[in-house]
Amino acid sequence: MKYILFNENLVLKPDEGRTLILASLVGRNLLIGQDDSFTDIIHPIYAMILCFVDGREINECVNEAASYLSVPKELVLNFINSLVDNPKQVILSGKKGNSVFPPYTIVSMQSPSQIKRYSPNLFKYDQIDLRMKRHLTPSTITLMFNNICVTNCIYCYQDKSHVAKCTIPLERIKELIREAYKLNVNTFDVIGGEFFLYKYWRDVLAELRRYGYNPYLSTKMPLQENDVQFLAKLKVRDIQISLDSCIEEHLIESINVRKGYVAEMLKSLMLLEKYGILVKVHSVLTKYTKDIADMRSIYNVLKNLKNIEDWHVVKGEETLYPRTDYSNIEIDSLSYNNIVNYLKDLSDSSGMSIHYPKLEQIQIVNNTIDKLKQAESHFFNRAFCSGLFSSLYILPDGQVTMCEQLYWNKRFIIGNVKSNSILEIWNSKEAKSLYEIKQEDFPEDSLCHSCGKFKECRTFRQVCYRDIIRKYGSQKWYYPDVKCPYNNQK
Repeated sequence: MKYILFNENLVLKPDEGRTLILASLVGRNLLIGQDDSFTDIIHPIYAMILCFVDGREINECVNEAASYLSVPKELVLNFINSLVDNPKQVILSGKKGNSVFPPYTIVSMQSPSQIKRYSPNLFKYDQIDLRMKRHLTPSTITLMFNNICVTNCIYCYQDKSHVAKCTIPLERIKELIREAYKLNVNTFDVIGGEFFLYKYWRDVLAELRRYGYNPYLSTKMPLQENDVQFLAKLKVRDIQISLDSCIEEHLIESINVRKGYVAEMLKSLMLLEKYGILVKVHSVLTKYTKDIADMRSIYNVLKNLKNIEDWHVVKGEETLYPRTDYSNIEIDSLSYNNIVNYLKDLSDSSGMSIHYPKLEQIQIVNNTIDKLKQAESHFFNRAFCSGLFSSLYILPDGQVTMCEQLYWNKRFIIGNVKSNSILEIWNSKEAKSLYEIKQEDFPEDSLCHSCGKFKECRTFRQVCYRDIIRKYGSQKWYYPDVKCPYNNQK
């Protein structure tokens, strides 16, 4: 017998005349052949069918879906068969537009495992609108609790010009979680600084789990056994441990830790293994962790643990709020390439899931026209910015901004959860005017003021304000994206 299940790494979200398919665990990259920041749009009637694909035998799922919709079983069966274990994206055309399904929307199983996640009534509709547009309610909310840490990383990207601790009352935080749940918010993440330094982190995490949220926890803080026991009790799926090296002298220089820190972090890793919590390890490359020996020191620990889901290695980047000039901490090209090659070989030989950065590639472009066409192609097919399209970011004092790294920049503050609901903020004049910014509102000293590609550029994909401000300064936030192929701003 064949048992089928709507992929547990995906979610369905009703959204005003359409249904969205999103990644269920944003940030984990658990989907095969698909980045987890995607938004796929389908006709609500397909979502209703998927509600019945809940781990039972295929004919049972088909019969119930067909009965509910009063349509022939063959139609439902053909639709389901087109998605089962399909490694490719599926696009179904209709009179109102296309419905797009990610790879492995439905997976087959060897045995039944009934998991009833949705009621088809959730996806009833009065009209159909399959356009790509701003989400009706936010799909991702991130709540920042503080900007204090147990480390002092030289590559830190956060604004630490002042100490920020959470002043949102605990009961209001719980209200926000419940409100998010009612609005079908898919992801509710927590972040620091250091989340585990927040006094009531256990209360917040328990409330999030009560409403089915799996926040992406990340820490550089050694965890005690009672902490890990609590995480296990809540059935926390995973946690990211940030560890740049196990050579303590290098960490003392790069993240300013005390002696004994590495031993404490290794103890935390063993506790997480003991209690069955998956671990994602994150490492940052700088001039202080530039040796293959740094990576080998980490691998020699990870290879003996059974709960390591993956290891992600990245290069430290320039930030809006640097502690020192980037050139003082950047890893040199030779060391960087040596580490990338080492990690590639290690990934191939060890069987461990290792995500490593790419070697820099020099592309030879024959002439200016080809260069412009190439730049245009890259730019107009760039990734979506989720800020105000599908996500909100709440600061420790309750103010809400569109992007984590813009922090308290007044130009991007759109409300405050101490005095406004999530929906009020999402639909506020401030949010909509920022997301739907008009060309005539741009000062004349910006190329955007008169660019003929403005609509194509700014609709949905937006620009990266963080990078614009980093290059031109806070007062020139309205300048073109730094990767704009027509950019001549100085």
